[in-house]
Order: sequence, then C-alpha cells, then structure tokens
Amino acid sequence: MKRFLIALTAALAAFFTSANAGAPADSYKEMKVYPVLCTPTLSSLMGALTIDYAVHVASTFMENPEAHIMIVENPDTETAAIIRITRNSACLIFSGVDLQHFSRPDGMAPPKASINRNTET
Repeated sequence: MKRFLIALTAALAAFFTSANAGAPADSYKEMKVYPVLCTPTLSSLMGALTIDYAVHVASTFMENPEAHIMIVENPDTETAAIIRITRNSACLIFSGVDLQHFSRPDGMAPPKASINRNTET
C-alpha cells in the first residue's frame, strides 16, 4: 500500500508540474489591418492561382474548428501564398516571392513543453 501511495503521488506530481507552451513574457497582441482577396469558394481562388501562378498545395493546418490555413507554392518561380479557408470564404492572406525551405536541425532537442492545442486565443 505504501508503494502504491508513493507511486500515485509521484505520478500526480509529474502530471501537474508538466510544462505547457505559452507566449514569451515580452509578447503582446496587436490587430493588423491589411487587404486580403476573398472568394466565396476555395475552388474559385485555387483555380485562379493554379492557372496564373501554377501553384500546388504544399501544406495545410487547422487554425481552429471553423478555419483552416493552406500554404500553396510554386518552387520553379519561388512564389508562395497563404490562404485562410472558412465555410463562407477562401481568402488570399499573403503572397510573396523568394520562397525558401528550411529543415529541422539534426540533433535538435525535443520540446520541453507540451503543445497547447487550444487555438481559441
């Protein structure tokens, strides 16, 4: 019984003291105003980008349950764009040139904190 209580206490201590990822201490929020180009559907926007710039989908991720982000690129012309997709629209948020790719450095330590998957910030 004593071993069980020690193990339980150690497990609870480890659980409650695990690190969580957070914003840097010197961070702050800002609202940025910039123009975006939106269409009612993703197919409309992707059709234009595919024809005009020959882009393909490079990666996607979920911003929150109602919005997804898509990164499109054309490595031949070194161009890329970021698209935000919701149920009501697809918006070209940023586009640019001089596309570069980076790899995770060999031997990089694993993260010290768990990923906070709550994107409702």
